[in-house]
This record gives sequence, structure tokens and C-alpha cells, in this order.
Amino acid sequence: MFSLGYCEETIAMMELSLCEGIGPVVGKHLIHHFGDAQRVFLATKSDWQDQAGINAKLSFQLQLSKDNGCKAARELAATHQKLGIRGTAIHHPDYPYRLKELANAPLVLYSKGEIPWNGPRILGVVGTRKPTPQGAALTREWVEQLQAFNVSIVSGLAYGIDILAHKAALQANIPNWAVLAHGVDHIYPPSHQSTAEAMIDHGGGLLSDFPANTKMHPDYFPKRNRIVAGLCDALLVVESGVKGGSMITASIAHGYNREIFAVPGRPSDSTSSGCNFLIKQQMAHLTRDVDDIAEVMGWSRRGPANTPQNHERQLTLFGNLNPIEQQVMQWLIAGVQKPEEMLQKTEWSASHIAMALLDLELKGLVTAQAGNLYTARC
Repeated sequence: MFSLGYCEETIAMMELSLCEGIGPVVGKHLIHHFGDAQRVFLATKSDWQDQAGINAKLSFQLQLSKDNGCKAARELAATHQKLGIRGTAIHHPDYPYRLKELANAPLVLYSKGEIPWNGPRILGVVGTRKPTPQGAALTREWVEQLQAFNVSIVSGLAYGIDILAHKAALQANIPNWAVLAHGVDHIYPPSHQSTAEAMIDHGGGLLSDFPANTKMHPDYFPKRNRIVAGLCDALLVVESGVKGGSMITASIAHGYNREIFAVPGRPSDSTSSGCNFLIKQQMAHLTRDVDDIAEVMGWSRRGPANTPQNHERQLTLFGNLNPIEQQVMQWLIAGVQKPEEMLQKTEWSASHIAMALLDLELKGLVTAQAGNLYTARC
């Protein structure tokens, strides 16, 4: 047994993700078919091919891992333990529920820091690597203003808008984390090392679906972008051309049904052409200030409900709830009001969610409204 989350099931999931040709979709198919990742490696070639429909090439890769006793994953887990890197597998309760609902969610996430990735409000902030002075100033100003809405920030630690958002969040004492296109054992670009360390020290951190010793590669950036898009409730594009990582992230977020916000610019400004395109295509909301974001998302400013006394009361109440009731309360506080939306975020059945809502209503924590909507009362 390894610390930092490296139980046998996590190690088996790591090994699955390391098998050439077996990505998140095929990996989850195998886990679903055999019951868990450990049972995948207890199966035989005929089980993989005849029962699970895996081809001979993938079966060969699985057999190699099985014969080696998942050696690659075990060695990585030992390395991560020495480096203080946590491994959170998709079966674990701490795995980001926003990401878990996606078909291509990574089997294992690797992280450093205490990352609040199941917080009630998460905003992704992306943009060009070469912002204008106006774009840079707007990023700093808006991130600072978002502190009043109890929002966490996620970005990619890249040059430009990304690093400006991270630094502004640190300045405003906002939890924020970076998704990396390489292992979390090193930082790229190196000039952002001090910011990354500060994020870890101030309630945020670093995460990736790439294990330690994975070097940065251009092919890895789209994978990084899908995690940024999947982790957040909404995505803000400050400045962007019509091509580039920000537009890829926005496109992925749109496919994930995330709300997208874009700052408009003059038609002649190349750094605003991507934002203008997103608005024109009705993929993004035209955004003039943070209140535009808050209005669409239903985010209220910090008030009496967020005072330390009431927050302590919420934690006390949550402690008396079973796991599914606790999760339902977190969704309600995050603004998820419909049972069918909750059903999309979990493997629990509709009857489980309905029973949890009924029990919470009887406990006086939830109010049922017209249109099959529910709101938290605490």
C-alpha cells in the first residue's frame, strides 16, 4: 500500500493508462466490464477479446502489464511518493465530479497541493500568450473582482493571460490551480516556478494526467486543455486569435456544455478576433464585466450565507448526512437545481437522488420549487 492515494486499485488504473493504445474511454470500458481495474488484470486474453471486445494488439499490451505485475505503475507510485505527488483515481470520492462525468476523463489525476477541485464555483481563465496592455490589466482587475463571488480559478500556467490570472488570484487570495501538459514534478516554462510554488503554498496547486518524468510535448496541450475545460463551471476567454490553445479550450468547453464568456474587441484587433468569433457564433456570452458572468451563472456576492459562523453550521449539518446527501447538497449550493442534471454527474440512480432530495427536504435543508427545481436553505 502506498500513501498519497496509491492503493492497489489506483495502481491498477495507472497501469491501464500506461498501456499503449488504452486511453480513458477504453480503460473505463474494461473497468465497467470486469468490475474494477484490478480484475482487468486478473482476466485472460480470451476474456479481454471475447468478452470485452478488445483487439489482439491491446490484449498483448495488457498481457505484458499483467506478466510484469503492473511494475511500471508501482515504480511510478514509489517515485510519486518520494516527490509528494498525489494520485487520485476516478473511483475515488475526491476525484473532481465535474470531470468524472465526461467520457474521456483521465483514469488518474496527479497533483501537488491541496486543490479544492470540487469547490462550488470554478472559472477557467484562458487567453493569448501575448496580451495587449488592456487585456493584461483587465485580467488582473476581473480576477481580483471575482474574489467577491467565492470563485476558484483554473488555468494552464502558460505565458500571457494564464500566468496573469494565476498571479492575480494569488494577490486576491483566491484558490487557483494550474493544469500542466507534462508531469507535475517540474514546471514549464521555468520562469513560472515561483508562481507555481506560491499556488501550492496558498490553497491551490498543480495537476496533470501525465505522471512524473513526462516532458512537455506540443501534442499534450490539447489533453491539458480538455481538463481545464472539464474542471470548470464556466470559461472566460480574455483575448485570443482565431487559432490557438484558447480557442481549442473554448471549443472543448462548448462541447462539454460549459458556459463560455468572451471579451469583445474591435474588428481590427487580431488579439480579439477569436473572442469576436466565439460571440458571433453564439458559442460565448459577450462579456463586459464580472457581473455579466455572475448574472448568467447565478453567482451571488459573498454575504451573510458565507460568514464563518454560517459556514461552520453548514459543515455541522453536512456531517450528519450520508455521502449521497452531502453530494446533493454540494450540487445545490453550486447551483445545480434539477435532479436530471445531478443524474448526469454521478453513477447513482435516479431513485437514489430522488430519495436523497426527499430526505433533505424533510430535514429542512432543501426547498422544492415549481418545475422540479430544488434549492438549498442553509
